[in-house]
Amino acid sequence: MDNDPWSEASQDYLEQLLMGDPFAPLKEDPAFRALAEDIKEHGQNDPGLITPTGILVNGNTRRAALSKLRKEHIRVGVLPEDWSWDDVGSLELALQLRKEHKRDYSFINFLLAVDEQVVRGKSVEDICKSFRIKEDPTYKRCRWILAFVKEAVKRSEVSTPDGTAVGMKLVEFERDQGQLEELWRHFTQLDKNDPDGAAQLREARLVGLLLDLNKVQMRNISGEGGGFYKAYLAPRLPESIKPTSAVPASVSIPGLSGVVVPGAAPAATEAREFADKILKARAVTAAPDHFTREEVTKARELVTKARILMRDSIRIAEGSAKKNAVELAPADQISEATDAIERSVAALTAARSTGGFDRDALDENLLRLRAELEKLARQARRGDREVGDGLKWLIKAVQA
Repeated sequence: MDNDPWSEASQDYLEQLLMGDPFAPLKEDPAFRALAEDIKEHGQNDPGLITPTGILVNGNTRRAALSKLRKEHIRVGVLPEDWSWDDVGSLELALQLRKEHKRDYSFINFLLAVDEQVVRGKSVEDICKSFRIKEDPTYKRCRWILAFVKEAVKRSEVSTPDGTAVGMKLVEFERDQGQLEELWRHFTQLDKNDPDGAAQLREARLVGLLLDLNKVQMRNISGEGGGFYKAYLAPRLPESIKPTSAVPASVSIPGLSGVVVPGAAPAATEAREFADKILKARAVTAAPDHFTREEVTKARELVTKARILMRDSIRIAEGSAKKNAVELAPADQISEATDAIERSVAALTAARSTGGFDRDALDENLLRLRAELEKLARQARRGDREVGDGLKWLIKAVQA
């Protein structure tokens, strides 16, 4: 397609992509099959669009369906003689985004379609208007995700024995729309105050995508509290797959001859190096014909081992989160109760200003409150030798 797009081989390949499932291009897309059935039953309803020189610029999927049905003709509208590629791009985008269009953009194709408009020099305002999206967050999210995926594809490249580069494909991220959008949201929030934690989050979530972890597992990969990679995954990595940057370089101490200490190795750098290992392993397993049997076996073993390590680390992280939630539950409940009392003060003030309130009901509920505070004081001081100021106040209050 890059070297000779108009050749018969390139056009046959394009037709295969038009008929293919965005998630698995070698399989026929159910949406294409439905289009072919519709044309078979009702005929071609909408004309395609062609240049005077014979380039079909809109209606290629319909042409593929007609070809499959062994139809000899396609109805088209012909552009005027003064057509330009900018005209083609604008028309194609407008037609693609029409609501009655039978085949929507796939996730990755939508990102690429937005990128194509950027490359053409269109303003952000015009792009958002064309695609009927908002700049914040949709446009910004699209640009970040595409850059992230393209970078991952580039990082996955491995040199083959014949000197060519083999890597992952954009389509391999087609099913990850929800995960990638959630990653963008969490990353941008964390990056404001903790860039290192955000970088760890990005790399660890990328590994999770590569290892096909589910949404629940992915949500336990966070960047807070030192970062998932540093706190849970790195300590469990065996030497055979541990990033080389995880072994800090030695640093000499000025003025102390012969004394060295380990240098610092940022966790984000380690997390990125580990992600690179998995990216390259995935690229090798996806193109086994380009590598030796030993190389493919080694890559598959790395992916399997990494998946086990990630799942184990996630279980530990999940357990730690639950433990923290249990430990903090009493304080959280007290905080909620304090908020409720604060609202009660405001309500009491408002009731007085309007002429009165139900004193008996208030008194009854205050007695209930006192009984629960007495229970709280007994439980909170049980087994504790040291008593904080808050608990001292509570004990004194219930004894009054």
